[in-house]
Amino acid sequence: MHATVRDHANDDGLRAGVEARLTIHHLDLLDEATVSSAVADAVDADGPPDVLVNNAGYGLIGGVEQVRLDRVRAVFETNLFATVALTQRILPLMRRRGSGHVINVSTIFDAGLCLPALGYYVGSKAALESVAEALAVEVAPWNIRVTNFQAGPVTTELSREWGDRLHGAEDPRPGLSDELYSWVLGGTGPEPQPPDQVAEALCDLIEADSPPLALQSGPAARGYAAGALHDPTRANELEPLLEAFGATSTARDTPAV
Repeated sequence: MHATVRDHANDDGLRAGVEARLTIHHLDLLDEATVSSAVADAVDADGPPDVLVNNAGYGLIGGVEQVRLDRVRAVFETNLFATVALTQRILPLMRRRGSGHVINVSTIFDAGLCLPALGYYVGSKAALESVAEALAVEVAPWNIRVTNFQAGPVTTELSREWGDRLHGAEDPRPGLSDELYSWVLGGTGPEPQPPDQVAEALCDLIEADSPPLALQSGPAARGYAAGALHDPTRANELEPLLEAFGATSTARDTPAV
């Protein structure tokens, strides 16, 4: 079993509770040299991989109008482009093996309407999910499965950039991030899960004989996803968010000029 980290300071914590032999490699998705080295070392040790878990995440909070484009490019570079690049590197090895499973750790908010202040983060994960859906068909002849693992919200210490938001009178929604956290933590959305529950669900997925294309991390997340599939117009999702975040259909129909 192989894991990758950008900082070896937490190696002991990563090994805790892992019964199998775990080799930890330094890897930064944005550093090609570390990617090449980590993949080569893992393959030399144990041969072609049978499972790839794409768990890298760049968090970004801020309204669509509030976030600078360099921050937008950074989140897509990590969550989409660099993740796809690593997957492209691993797929030939899985074909050589004759089987494999690619798992993209995504977010439950891909399954429903994207939340305000999370447009770019969720958008990057949604783009990855769309790519993965195409990939699932393309690699099926080699017995390679693909799953989008829709987690969360999860009570971790994921570091989130604030997007260098506009300040003062220029900021159209200065309290938007606070509204987001109130929505997530206030019982309106799916209940946040502790990391160990999410890890257990991910382990079950890795060991599954017939893994699905999409899997949510727990009952609350599954209920949230199921609710998003009932109305093709998505009005059943939009109206509650408009109300929760201080907007109305009337305001939406008569924009200010």
